Amino acid sequence: MTYGDVRLRLLARFDRLFDGAVPSVVYAALRIALSAVFLVRNSDWLRPFVFLEHHRYVHGLMFYDSAPLAPALESPWLLGVALSTPLTRLLVGVRTALSIALLLGVRAQLSAALLGLVSLTLVAADRYRYYHHLYLLYISVLWLSLAPIGARWTLARGVRWLLEQWKRRSRTPALAIPQMSAAWPLQLLRALTLSVYVAAGVSKLTPSFLRGDALRELEGVQLLEGSVWLWSRDFLGYRGVALLSCAFELTLPCVLCFRSTRRPAVVAALVFHVGISASMPVYSFGVQMAALLLCFWVERVRPEVVSQAKS
Repeated sequence: MTYGDVRLRLLARFDRLFDGAVPSVVYAALRIALSAVFLVRNSDWLRPFVFLEHHRYVHGLMFYDSAPLAPALESPWLLGVALSTPLTRLLVGVRTALSIALLLGVRAQLSAALLGLVSLTLVAADRYRYYHHLYLLYISVLWLSLAPIGARWTLARGVRWLLEQWKRRSRTPALAIPQMSAAWPLQLLRALTLSVYVAAGVSKLTPSFLRGDALRELEGVQLLEGSVWLWSRDFLGYRGVALLSCAFELTLPCVLCFRSTRRPAVVAALVFHVGISASMPVYSFGVQMAALLLCFWVERVRPEVVSQAKS
């Protein structure tokens, strides 16, 4: 076998990894879920109904009134990206409008791309605005802009459907709703999700963490508490919880990669995130990961199967 044959085989396998189609509904569900999380996490609109962790310091729209008092220190991520207060407030308003547009599916892909860029610009202007879960949320929305997220469940399609029902007796053609879409954007979103678990697991591979030192310290400052944590600590001990969480995060990407174990792994991951959210303040991280795990619940249909269905 020559080098050219090996290269062609590898390229064919790589292409096969991204070919096929998936139900279009998964992209619509991801769009609605992530945009809803975005609107909730970057505002305190739900304060009258349910108190969330970020309501302690978010009043109105996040970053709108975060300008430091004089004498102010500028500490942008990137040199020269520090924004004035009026420009910051303008971008916060644009961010909010884009998140609503994304929720409704108005120019969905463009809205997602601009929403991710505007959000990352606001974070880059001040390094103290950075949170892991917010960065993941903004990157997820940016990657989502590559997917056909405006194919279903949008405001425009809803209006068209209502008009068609109103003109039912006319010869207006029925609204065509795409049932399947290209699978390659979903594969990229899956890769992003897997990278989160790999990074989390690798970061725990230190003697200090595996001894349970970090868990003891978090409990000492009351960041770890609740019945789920107390039961886990008493049953497994600090070291046991540390080892189990690290092993789970390193094993999960492996079982998510195989069709036969994918859905049980999704259920296990959801239980894992519920336990974490019940034990420590992780803000919207658990809900974000639950949304991203939707990528693994659906299965790809190979190109040959799609062709047979069309014929």
